[in-house]
Amino acid sequence: MKPLFENDVKEHGKQNREENKQTKRELLAHYVDINMVKTAAGSGQDYHLIGEGVESLSEEFNSETETKQWINQANGNTDVKSYTPNIDFDMEDVDPEDEEMQEWVNEMVDTLPTGSAAVTSYVRVRLKNPTGEGVYKAVKRMCAVSVGSTGGDAGANVTNSISLGGKGDGISGTFNVTTNTFTPGEPSVSSQNASAGAVSTQSADVPQKTSTKS
Repeated sequence: MKPLFENDVKEHGKQNREENKQTKRELLAHYVDINMVKTAAGSGQDYHLIGEGVESLSEEFNSETETKQWINQANGNTDVKSYTPNIDFDMEDVDPEDEEMQEWVNEMVDTLPTGSAAVTSYVRVRLKNPTGEGVYKAVKRMCAVSVGSTGGDAGANVTNSISLGGKGDGISGTFNVTTNTFTPGEPSVSSQNASAGAVSTQSADVPQKTSTKS
């Protein structure tokens, strides 16, 4: 099993259950599939959390809009035509617990893949309101990986800039944070009812950090 690095959300659990309004940054997780060859073929997912070495990450949706104003109108009309989401992040090489994630980033920098070799997917997960044990609603999106830069200041850790550019429509489903697997489709009603009872008595089920280092 790959290590997971979500911060311990148990201290926030009671507040989240009572208010269910605020979402701290650590409860919005993004995972990227580093098994790119099989990803392009539609199989072999190997998702890793984007977290260690990353201080800031936002998913930009990049809407394309069109505004027109007819001659009989005092104000114009705006229509949304499409979205092309993307994620840009800078990742420091901080000797992370998840060595496979750092190795993947290093490989992207060293090989600068193009075309189908640059295709993978990412998943956005809100770690609130589980639909089952360790399972949360999620959105998966195919994407193209591009490298912006590598380097940094004297005496600092090496920093790599990575971009995940969205391809096509997002796929709704669920994500299991224990197995790091995405399942397309809405959760069953029975699963949601069962988890609703569990949420009233315990906090979100997020595994503790484990290490892959010997």
